[in-house]
Amino acid sequence: MYARKQLISLLWILSTTLSHADEDIVTDNMEDKHLRNINSLRENCDLVESRCQGFNFPMADEVAFFDLQTEVRIAPDGATYQLGGEKRMERLTFENSTFVNFPLHLFYELELKELDMRGCNVRHVTWDAFLMANKLQVLLLSRNNIHRLEASVFGFATELQYLFLDGNKLRHVHAQTFKGLRKLRHLDLSENRLNILPDHIFDDLEQLREVVLAQNRLRAIGNELFAHNSQLLIVSLHTNRLRELGEYAFRSPMQQQQREQAQPQQQQDREAVKPRQQLLNLDLSHNEQLNVLVLNLNAGYLWARNCSLYRVNVYGSVTNVDLSDNRLMELYFSAPEALQHLQLRNNSLAQLASLSRVPNLQHLDVSDNPALKELPAGWQTPALELLDISNTSHTEMPMAALEGMPQLRKLNVSANNLTEIDPNAFDRLSHLTHFYIHANNWNCYNLNLIMDLLIRPHGITYTVDAFDQYFPGQYINGIACMYRLPEDDDSSNEFESRSLEPRPEIMDTQASASVENLQELKIDPALEEVNKLRQELKVVVQHFEEKLDRVSEQFNALDAKMKAIETLNSTFWKQVTITV
Repeated sequence: MYARKQLISLLWILSTTLSHADEDIVTDNMEDKHLRNINSLRENCDLVESRCQGFNFPMADEVAFFDLQTEVRIAPDGATYQLGGEKRMERLTFENSTFVNFPLHLFYELELKELDMRGCNVRHVTWDAFLMANKLQVLLLSRNNIHRLEASVFGFATELQYLFLDGNKLRHVHAQTFKGLRKLRHLDLSENRLNILPDHIFDDLEQLREVVLAQNRLRAIGNELFAHNSQLLIVSLHTNRLRELGEYAFRSPMQQQQREQAQPQQQQDREAVKPRQQLLNLDLSHNEQLNVLVLNLNAGYLWARNCSLYRVNVYGSVTNVDLSDNRLMELYFSAPEALQHLQLRNNSLAQLASLSRVPNLQHLDVSDNPALKELPAGWQTPALELLDISNTSHTEMPMAALEGMPQLRKLNVSANNLTEIDPNAFDRLSHLTHFYIHANNWNCYNLNLIMDLLIRPHGITYTVDAFDQYFPGQYINGIACMYRLPEDDDSSNEFESRSLEPRPEIMDTQASASVENLQELKIDPALEEVNKLRQELKVVVQHFEEKLDRVSEQFNALDAKMKAIETLNSTFWKQVTITV
């Protein structure tokens, strides 16, 4: 046993020295490290729960060496013996322990499939620590102090499927760090300090399904990084410092070959190359230096929230897209018919011409795009169920677009400058259940009609305005409004027509002048504005007069009650006799 331990120690020192021979800087002198034997797990481990605690190796020059002793016990018959020792465990978790250097010889003694060393202050990991780790499937090294990973460091863990390295201090990973991990399915490198990844670092990961690179300092992703990961489904790159993304960064070699064959044929053939379904989720959110996004991919979900994007071009089929909180002015999808959910909130869009054919779109949010102002007329969106156009500077309801939305259930037109709509125009929206109309400039006359003919009879849900005690208008069912005479009021038109109609006796002499004066009245914007203000002032005065009349009536009623009480009091006291 002693000879084997010394041989392993010698091989470890030699291999470590050789593994650093090609490095310019060697941070620690590995020959000076001292092995600290661990002969038993019984004192520090709960073998039933497969949990160990209290191991403490905080010095950089000491390495824990698992040399678990095998016990030999005489059997009860006295003629045979039994091998005792530590219970064979498939899972092991270290808690409240410190291993600055990843322990050695661990997998010789324990045939582990899962090893959890989260938060163990691990700083150095060497390839020889994984000798005999050919049964290991899950390795958790999260929340440690690992700064760098050298070539083939996990090479002997050939069955490894899940590797967690998140929450470390990684700045450098070798191009061959993950060499040999052909069965790895999940790799988490989030919450580190990586600013660059070698182009071919993931080439050996043939079965990779999910890679998490979020919360690093990455600046660019090239076309070659995932070129050999044809099974890749989920890529998380949010909260980095990305400035550039290769257009074909998320395509397999077969798709790249199609691209090369199609290159001589410019834009038309470029759109014709339809990559097969590859990604389920791609998250590029919170990359504040990313200005332009041009991608050729198929994906279920594409998230690029809170970047600085002003142009997005997507060539391929994408089902759910969230581009909220950017500066988008240009938007293009080569396959808009694949879209089902589209979030474009808080951008700088002025038009939606690229979305002219979206037959499968179910959810569209273009709120907080003040330059949008209108939707495409005759827009056919037969599957749309939710439309949010709040704060888009609309002054009129886009009825021409709404006619192509027979399945619409939720409509948000709040925070615009709408004054009135025709409730009868909503007959085709028979499925409408939510209608948000607050924070507009409603005419109270029209708002009453909306409430009486549309919202209340059909039990439609709506939201109300925040109450402002200084608001000069009224609140009808919680919605703020002002009383205004309709511009096409019949009485006003009748009055204007009578006042401008020439009298019969002077028809012949003044006919041309009356027509000219009428034209002048119609084309003089100042006069029209004065008339409009006069009418609004008249309505406001009338409105307050009505309020004053109601107040006066209440005072009169109160005065009558007080007089009745006074009469009762005088009559009562006349009939009261006080005897002393």
